[in-house]
Amino acid sequence: MAAHAAINTTANRLLNFLSPDNRAILAPHLERVSMVPREVLEHPDQTIERIYFPEDGVASVVGATPSMGAHEIGLIGKEGMTGLMVVLGNTRTPLQTIVQIAGSALAMDTEQLRKAMAKSPAMRDVMLMYVQVFLLQTGSTALANAAALLPQRLARWLVMCEDRLTSKHIPITHELLSIMLGVQRPGVTIVMNELEERGLIKGERGLVHILDRGTLIQLANGSYGMAEKEYERLFGRPQH
Repeated sequence: MAAHAAINTTANRLLNFLSPDNRAILAPHLERVSMVPREVLEHPDQTIERIYFPEDGVASVVGATPSMGAHEIGLIGKEGMTGLMVVLGNTRTPLQTIVQIAGSALAMDTEQLRKAMAKSPAMRDVMLMYVQVFLLQTGSTALANAAALLPQRLARWLVMCEDRLTSKHIPITHELLSIMLGVQRPGVTIVMNELEERGLIKGERGLVHILDRGTLIQLANGSYGMAEKEYERLFGRPQH
């Protein structure tokens, strides 16, 4: 598919929010690619070579230390982009960005994005607005990790994943959930079974079906919604 056609048919909300002129600046440099589970999009402390605008699928931003292990601090999907450090004028990050749920993205070389933002301050402003929302998301994650119970954190995570997918069916395993939430797998299994008994989700091997989004949001007990409301204020209401 030609680059111009790709950007005109993309599901990425950040690209769709750009003006036609700014979309035209990016179009020649965008390539539709597949995002494969466990694919590393950004390596810690290495130069960021490519920027990804997901159309479907979910990537996790992960922080790690030798003493505390690896923990997810943010999610990126069709609402946004990778390479936030590039938007802020840097070339690398100590964090890792890794694909958790397969999908597609429009990708471009980092240098081309730099040139595009230099050419259009309005484009840079839009991308800085997304950086603002992502910072709120990471703050909400820190608050949830510090104060929320596992059922609340799990409900929040499932709703956030659904926000970023084109389906209510989330391809995820209990093992991966335990890694992302930084808890033991048996605890995840117990809570998932409880959610299923309440009719909020339906689980199959490697797949979770969202049945009652509204109650999941209530169960999240305020840990979901701050960053999402800010995104809605800046970019408009998402469609579910």
